[in-house]
Amino acid sequence: MTSVAGHLQSTDFAADFKNWRGVDPERLFEAPLVTYVEEKNKGISANIETQARNVNVLFIWTDCDREGEHIGSEIREVALTSNPRLRQPGKVVRARFSNIERAHIIQAARNPVPLDENLANAVAARVELDLRIGASFTRWQTLEIFEYLKMRGVFGPEDKKIFSYGGCQFPTLGFVVDRYFMVKNFVPEPYWAIKVTHIKEDITVNFRWARINLFDRMAVIIIFERCLTAKYAKVIKVQTKPASKWKPLPLTTVEVQKMGTRFLRMDSQRVMKVAEDLYTRGFISYPRTETDQFDKGMDLRALVQKQTQSQAWGQFAQGYAVHLISNMCTC
Repeated sequence: MTSVAGHLQSTDFAADFKNWRGVDPERLFEAPLVTYVEEKNKGISANIETQARNVNVLFIWTDCDREGEHIGSEIREVALTSNPRLRQPGKVVRARFSNIERAHIIQAARNPVPLDENLANAVAARVELDLRIGASFTRWQTLEIFEYLKMRGVFGPEDKKIFSYGGCQFPTLGFVVDRYFMVKNFVPEPYWAIKVTHIKEDITVNFRWARINLFDRMAVIIIFERCLTAKYAKVIKVQTKPASKWKPLPLTTVEVQKMGTRFLRMDSQRVMKVAEDLYTRGFISYPRTETDQFDKGMDLRALVQKQTQSQAWGQFAQGYAVHLISNMCTC
């Protein structure tokens, strides 16, 4: 068994299309692409070639998502360079697993499946689209708009800027700009409301006013004075409904970034750096995920029980484990 560190291969334009001023950005939509192993990954690639040279079967254990499927296909391509026998049917398989509990890992090992070529190709298509669209528009914006702004005196003659464009970053910038103008142009208005509270036998009941808020202060004062004069109120309707408290779901990548920003005042890049550090140290699962569902065969009590040995949160984990057990007994 050996490992990789994410994507092995990178995709870029052929050398003839890397000259920004010598190639029309429009040509990048049809320019030939090359797939290669970056210098930082050559040691990993060489290791896979060596390990795969004499094997009978290549068993891939990458993450159970699109990216994991594509990384698995990259591993396969590198392994085939030193062992063409792996092209035979059934010689390359992958484990389908979503958590690292012992029983789940054994189940995945006993039931290997082929790589999902559709998922791998979907990632390859996304990579190509991001490259072609991003590169063409980035070059066009930089060469045309930046030069125009330099002529208008916005930038100095020696300034060098890149006006980057990306399929995700550009719409996100639009959201940020819209929100900025929404906040900047907001005109606050004073409003008034009436709140009625009744306390009896240490039970507080809040009555909601159907009007919610009024922007007419005089009208609210008149209604309020009528309430004080009446002294008594008549309950004309009572509604009751059950309340449910759902168990917490795992956090997707977007949700963990939102939580970190909202509660810890951290920017999204910092949140992901901390999350990945915690992952590599074994404290949390892989933070880059699009799913928020626990696996049905996942033994949450066993996972919590393992944390009871910690000096930092062992006592809390012990109490939580007892809580889980009691809930299982009363359900």
